[in-house]
Amino acid sequence: MISKIFKLLLKKNKEILIGDYRSKILSNLIVKLILKYSKNLQKIKIIDYGSGFQPNVVYFIYEQLKFKYKKEISVECFDIYSSKDLNKLNINNDIIFNHIEKFDIKKIEYDFCLINDVLHHIGVEKINELKNLISKLQNKSKYVIIKDHFEYSYFSNLTLRFMDFLGNYFNNVSTPHKYFTKESFKKILDLSDSIVVEEIPEIKLYQPYFLFFSNPKLHFVNVIKKLI
Repeated sequence: MISKIFKLLLKKNKEILIGDYRSKILSNLIVKLILKYSKNLQKIKIIDYGSGFQPNVVYFIYEQLKFKYKKEISVECFDIYSSKDLNKLNINNDIIFNHIEKFDIKKIEYDFCLINDVLHHIGVEKINELKNLISKLQNKSKYVIIKDHFEYSYFSNLTLRFMDFLGNYFNNVSTPHKYFTKESFKKILDLSDSIVVEEIPEIKLYQPYFLFFSNPKLHFVNVIKKLI
């Protein structure tokens, strides 16, 4: 009971302090990248792998592409959803939520795959698992857009762990002990035969009053594709 109340308090505090700020900044960036690499496609198919239980980023991406840029958008989202979660989330025919087990079954080819702050939760030390996942995503989509974290020191590691705890504890998502360094992330991309199409090494996702938590060096986005 105490744990449940604590989780609800964390969720409410996150909503009050951050609101949609992070989701809107990140979605704006991803929309620009999608438009840049979609080569004027009118119909755009997107995967969101590990879309989460509050998938605001993908909602904002969809709204911009469909209503502002007049694109025909279809999105398939995958995560460890229960039947109750799926009933709640599947309210838009253009955005379909699936349990992660269905990911390998889907044979559709997509234009873009999004994987936002997921890889470090799998475990940055699980090199083969990460390599295989990135290869799998690249085989399903022309471009993979990865958002994740870099750590630089003991202090940056603690900062990221604290941010992850506040952002995910109420969803029963465990807090990682390690994050990528630039070298370890490059190794994963090399092993998965990835080409870096574009790298954005610093992104300011939080308001300045979060002080060191708003450090843009902690956040990066890479657009990659399969080496042919």
